[in-house]
Amino acid sequence: MNSDNVQLFRMLIEAGAQPGEDFSYDLSQGTCHINERGFILLQTAFPDINWHEISNVIERDLDSPVQRLNQHLGVDFLATVLQKLQKRLEQLPTNEAAWYMHQVLGGIEQRTGIALYQIIQRDLPPAICQQLDQLLKLTPLTPCNLWIEDLVIAAGGAAQDIDYEGGDVLLSEAGVELLTQVWTGELEVQDDLAA
Repeated sequence: MNSDNVQLFRMLIEAGAQPGEDFSYDLSQGTCHINERGFILLQTAFPDINWHEISNVIERDLDSPVQRLNQHLGVDFLATVLQKLQKRLEQLPTNEAAWYMHQVLGGIEQRTGIALYQIIQRDLPPAICQQLDQLLKLTPLTPCNLWIEDLVIAAGGAAQDIDYEGGDVLLSEAGVELLTQVWTGELEVQDDLAA
């Protein structure tokens, strides 16, 4: 492993990334693999480095995981997620929008392998990309559950799969199944699902 890769790995560790989970090194190909969470951690910890320029050197197949998931779900998951994401960026207060983005970006990539952050950078207008970058650096975050509804709907769910009780989101069995196909992360699931 060359000294540049050693330095990058040190930076990833310092940023809070987990080896083997957020990044790895393929000795046979001499390549470094960093997932979305690792990339976001690098951007946050080292904002003076132009990570987009560095990451552009790396060619990644962004579309195959999307196509596989769309085929599995029978819907255009990515198109719906991008529409919902843009809508929420306009509607939500800043700290809630930051929470929303962290949940959506991290959970989708971790569960599906879809590099949503890179797809956003490639496909959406620069103003939205800049807003997203600012939100990802923001603290404190204000919890917001709308991302759950948006992901269930994007995965092919219907309005009856989601209900709200106070600040809690209640999902039907189908809603829980759809969410777990497209997202993973910390979420309290209770047995009393909405009908």
